[in-house]
Amino acid sequence: MAFLHRAVLLRAAAAALVLAAAFGSEHAVGHALARRGAERAAHQADQHGSAQRHGQAVKRDR
Repeated sequence: MAFLHRAVLLRAAAAALVLAAAFGSEHAVGHALARRGAERAAHQADQHGSAQRHGQAVKRDR
């Protein structure tokens, strides 16, 4: 019977560690995704702005 209790406690401890690791990695991944999204938005805004400037230059040349 003691063996059964010990096995249950070990499984509970392992589950708690896995759960803690999952929450920790979720936090880190969330920040990485947010940073990547901000970089991508800035890059797209830069490309969009340069395309508009190029279009304006072409219109001026006409």
